[in-house]
Amino acid sequence: MKNLLRLAIPTSISMVAISMSEIAVVTFVNEYGSNATAAYGIVNQIASYVQIPEMSISIAISVFVAQSVGAGQTAQLKQITKIGVGLNYLYGGILIIIVCLFADPSLSVFLKDQQTMEMAKSLILLSFWSYALLGHIQAISATKRATGTVLYPTLCTILSIWLIQVPTAYILSHFTDLGIKGVWLAYSIAFFVNLSAQILYYQVFWKKKKLKAMVQ
Repeated sequence: MKNLLRLAIPTSISMVAISMSEIAVVTFVNEYGSNATAAYGIVNQIASYVQIPEMSISIAISVFVAQSVGAGQTAQLKQITKIGVGLNYLYGGILIIIVCLFADPSLSVFLKDQQTMEMAKSLILLSFWSYALLGHIQAISATKRATGTVLYPTLCTILSIWLIQVPTAYILSHFTDLGIKGVWLAYSIAFFVNLSAQILYYQVFWKKKKLKAMVQ
């Protein structure tokens, strides 16, 4: 029970923080009118489809890492993570390219208004490349979480959202000519900062950690 709570509580807090940040961000978008809100909502929906391979790969990484630690074969962890990250960029990258190349027919499934479609398309072309970075974050976070390191990945995610993404979205959308594009660009900036922090911890601290199975 102690191990379950140690893993579950930070993850739950992270999910709440992400949901609250989306509420904050959508208030910025709403200021640009109903077309902007519709574009933002549809692009978010398509982004959720793009993230499916990344999420699946991160789950697989967690399973393989946990099994390797349980079997005492920790030498495999680096290779597991490396393969997972590579698969993320391969499959996630292919899907991102497909969405960008076929943005018009994809958006036409959800939207009919031309102005809204153009706005949504610009958001896709501006920011979808950075979802490959998000997949990288999920991959190395999955490795750390599977070995019981949960707090740091959670803190990185929460801080990158509330100290980087939300303030940046507000500043770029209110004080620059980017408008609603600034909101979406903030996602890319936050992903980059989060990934940098995750890699730093992974390379400097996590690799030196003595790993053992959480359940004996």
